[in-house]
Amino acid sequence: MDINWRKNPYPLYLRAFIGLTIIATIYILAIKPIRIKINTEYIYPKFSEFAISNNVELKHSSRRIDILQNGHDAPRGFGIPFGGYFWLPLGLFVIIRNKDLLNALIAYHLFLCLVPPFLGYLLIKGNSWAGGLLQVNELLFQAIFIYSLFLGLKGFYEESRIDKAP
Repeated sequence: MDINWRKNPYPLYLRAFIGLTIIATIYILAIKPIRIKINTEYIYPKFSEFAISNNVELKHSSRRIDILQNGHDAPRGFGIPFGGYFWLPLGLFVIIRNKDLLNALIAYHLFLCLVPPFLGYLLIKGNSWAGGLLQVNELLFQAIFIYSLFLGLKGFYEESRIDKAP
C-alpha cells in the first residue's frame, strides 16, 4: 500500500487557518514572553553596563535596543530576532511545505542574533560606521520580511490552484 505523505487530507484553507492560529497562540503565550525576558534580563543589562562605561545613552523597549549617539538625531539600534516578522512568514512556509525558504528564514534570524548586537557593540565603542550598517540592517530586515510574505502568499496561491484542479 502506497501512502502519499505529501497529500494532506485537509483542505488548504483549513490547514492555513489552524496553522496560523496555532503559531500565533504559541508566539503570544510562549515566544513573546521569552523574548521580552531575554532582552530585559540579559541583553539590555549587558549593553547598558557597556554603554555607561563608554558614556553612551541607550533606549530600550521590550523588543529593541536603541543607541543614542552624540551628533545624531535618530537612534541606531537593533531588534531582538524571532518576533512577529519571523513567525508569520514561517507559518506560511510551513503551510506550503517549503523547506528551503523555511531554512533560509531561520538562518537569517540566527544571523540577526549575532551580527546586529556586534554592530551595536562597535557603535557604543565609537565606530560610527557600525551605525550606518545598523540602519542598512533595518531596511534589509523589512525588505526580507516583505519578500518572505510575498513568497509565502505566492506559494499559498499556487497550492490553492493545485487543490482546485480536477
